[in-house]
Amino acid sequence: MTPDQLAEIGDYVLDLLDGPERAAFEARLASDPALAAAVSRVQQQFQALDDTATPQPASPAVWQSIERALDAPPLATATVIPLRRRLPQAAWLGLMAASVAVALGVGYFTGASTGTARQPLMVAVLLNESDNGPGAIVEAYADDTVRLLPLENFVVPEGQVMQVWTLPDADTGPVSLGTLTDRGAMTLAGPDLPLPATGQLYEITLEPAPGSPTGRPTGPILVKGFAKPPAI
Repeated sequence: MTPDQLAEIGDYVLDLLDGPERAAFEARLASDPALAAAVSRVQQQFQALDDTATPQPASPAVWQSIERALDAPPLATATVIPLRRRLPQAAWLGLMAASVAVALGVGYFTGASTGTARQPLMVAVLLNESDNGPGAIVEAYADDTVRLLPLENFVVPEGQVMQVWTLPDADTGPVSLGTLTDRGAMTLAGPDLPLPATGQLYEITLEPAPGSPTGRPTGPILVKGFAKPPAI
């Protein structure tokens, strides 16, 4: 599937297609099983994100802001440009991946709003190679720990484990951060490494239990992604 098709599917799932565009897309959807299956996958991924989020009550300040906006005089009519049209394609696809982290309410977002959690230095959305869908989120901290939140129910064959890796730099090579023993969110304490940096690779592979026999990735890559600093 091309980036244009992925972007259009994202527009549809996020309800950003209007009028003739939406009607044309839904007409294709009714006659294209592959397109319908792709839309269903994306809808399920976003539903999975919704299911992991914990509802939070709005603060009194939010309601006061809404009331002030309702009492304000109407603004002059403005031209509304659909979101994807305002962004280059690469930025739109990146925004779709980043929206995963926002929808999940991951640690750095919670910490910034409530002051109850640490803020990671870097965050990476790990994508699977089959359809570039989000498969896991990694939050990397300054104390050589990472918090990992799987977004898929990965199939792990008997006698194998999922192992988490990072690539601090080319000289060091790939380093294991540990194996996943739980299907939910968990924190892994890795070895002594340089501080995580922008563009640092994180990935999860399938390895023979209890872990890679060589100290390097040997099995197929399930998901991978590159780190960026949180923007809050």
